[in-house]
Amino acid sequence: MYTKTDNVPEIWDAGLNLFLKHIIRPPIQDHLVKAILKQIQFERDGYGINRSPVKGCVDVFLNLDVDDAGVTVYKRDLESAVLRESEVFYKAEGERLLEFCDAPEFLRRVSDPLRFLINFSTCLR
Repeated sequence: MYTKTDNVPEIWDAGLNLFLKHIIRPPIQDHLVKAILKQIQFERDGYGINRSPVKGCVDVFLNLDVDDAGVTVYKRDLESAVLRESEVFYKAEGERLLEFCDAPEFLRRVSDPLRFLINFSTCLR
């Protein structure tokens, strides 16, 4: 480990720093976050999506540390956006279900998270 004695970063660390500096940065970073959020919204709207690329991007974000404290790219760039979008979605979905569904149907839908995520068009019939 001659690089440590000469204060030169190891190849892995240097590559990671270059990847963070040149790839995971605006505008690419912003496009990735928007694409992930859009895929989540498509699925919530009831459309089928290919989850593999979404999972791959999220896994990369989870595994990239941006500082020595262990803060990941996911924590820094994606988590708050996903939580914010989820709050807006679930609030609006809950309000729609309260407006259009009777109590048993509402309870059935909110007790099953997968059903809660899909389109509620059956309530409107």
